[in-house]
Order: sequence, then structure tokens, then C-alpha cells
Amino acid sequence: MAEMDKNLDSHRDIWENEMKGRHETRIRERSRVRCVRREKSHLPLSVGKMAADIEQFSPLFIQAAMFIRGMGFSDPLSIAQGIQHAVGGIFDGQPGVFPVPPNAPANVPRIVLKDGLQRYQCKVSAGRLDLAFDGSKKRASSTGAVWDEYSEITRQLAEYLKKKNPTRVWRLGLVVRLFKVLEGSANIHIREKYLRDDRFEDPYEMHLSVLNKENMGGFGINRWLRLRPMRKRDDPTNDSGLVVEIDINTHAEENNDFTEEEITRFFEEAYQHIALEDMRLVDSE
Repeated sequence: MAEMDKNLDSHRDIWENEMKGRHETRIRERSRVRCVRREKSHLPLSVGKMAADIEQFSPLFIQAAMFIRGMGFSDPLSIAQGIQHAVGGIFDGQPGVFPVPPNAPANVPRIVLKDGLQRYQCKVSAGRLDLAFDGSKKRASSTGAVWDEYSEITRQLAEYLKKKNPTRVWRLGLVVRLFKVLEGSANIHIREKYLRDDRFEDPYEMHLSVLNKENMGGFGINRWLRLRPMRKRDDPTNDSGLVVEIDINTHAEENNDFTEEEITRFFEEAYQHIALEDMRLVDSE
């Protein structure tokens, strides 16, 4: 939660700029995934009519998680340098390598890598490898353009984990957090579009979280869809910012050992699911 609040707060600077020129910049480059398979959606026509286009949103935060077992950390600097080399120099900052006691929790970072623009960060612990994109550093041209670059890095990390430093990857997850400025209150928008109008009158803060368990291209997944408002830093009465977060992860109880191909396919399937299926549940008008 602390990381989420930090990212939301830092993204308010982008909001200030967007409010000034949003009417001139509404038409953006469309991602290649926008029209792929849209006509094949199984969702009702009434849902499709209110569907949001992912390119109407700014990418606030993306995080891919690969849950691992069996990686040795006798030479963490060598691991850090191996990852830097595997992803083609993206992480050009000084690698952070931290001494961790043997009995430390598995999720304590031992290696942290960053790019010079502070957009990408890779954290490696005994239990997981995370790749995060921070959209608050610089406004991206489109969500699809960010994903094209991001997905290539995840592919290279998967290759590193399965070929160059063979490691068991037993669980996968992808979180995509998006942002858009609405014409009016995001709280009222969430209440009127998703809840009974007479049940909650004039809420100051309203969050909506929905969990689905389903099958995605052969992967059993949990899919969380979360909607929440964002308020302006200098005017808390203005809650026109809408944050959409979609979290897709494989089941924790499954004892998997994913291959390089399966890891790459999971992240591509997850993004396609978000862009073409989950965003059809988001009404942003």
C-alpha cells in the first residue's frame, strides 16, 4: 500500500500538466493491440458499449513478478551484472547489492537495478524477481508503446532465469495501474456507474475491488480489478482523477515450474487480457 500511495502521489505532477492541455491531446497513437480480437469478445454488447480504450489512459505503474526458488546468492554482484548484460544495458545505473542475513525473509531485496531515467527498476530477492515501470517520471506517448518496450525486458529476464542462471519460476503476476482525468468527480462516477445510486449518498472516498478466478490461455489466474479516485494535491475537493488497477496472477497453491516460453506467453496473455477484456468493464465516460 505504501508503494501504491507513493506512485499515486508522484503521478499528480503529470495530472497538473494534463489538466492544462488535455483537450488538445486527447487523440493519441493507438496501440497495435487495440483492435486485435475485439470482435471475438465474449462480453455482452451492453458492456462493450461502455468499454474504455486503454489508450485513453496514462500508464502510471506496471509491475511484473516472477516468483522464484533456488537462486544462489553466493556472488550477488555477478547476478546483478548478469541481469544488466541480459537486458542489453537498460539498467545502466550503479547496481545496488545488499548484504542480507541468511534468516532474512525471502522477499527482502538483495539486488536493485535502475535505469538512468529512473523509469525502470528490477529488484531481486530470494523469493522473487520484480520488474517495475514508473510512469510518473515522464509522460509516455501511449500505454501500448510502453508495453512494447516493457515486454521485451520481461522476455530477456525470463531468458536469464531459465537459461543463463537456471532458476525455478513457480508463480507469475502482472499489475498494470492506469490513470485518467474525468470531466467530473471520480467518486460520483464510480457510484453511478457501478453501484445503486440511493445506497451510498455523497461519499468522500469510494474504492471498488472485484476478484475473478478464471482461465487465461491455459493459466489458472486470479484477476483483481480495482477502481479508485485521485484528488489534486493543491485542491483536495477535486477528485476527477480515476485510477484503474488490474492485477493478474497465477494461483499460489499451484506447484509450477514455468518454462521460458510459458513465462513470456503469460505476460503477453495478461496484457492482452487487460487491454481487450478487462478494460471493457471500465466505463470512463
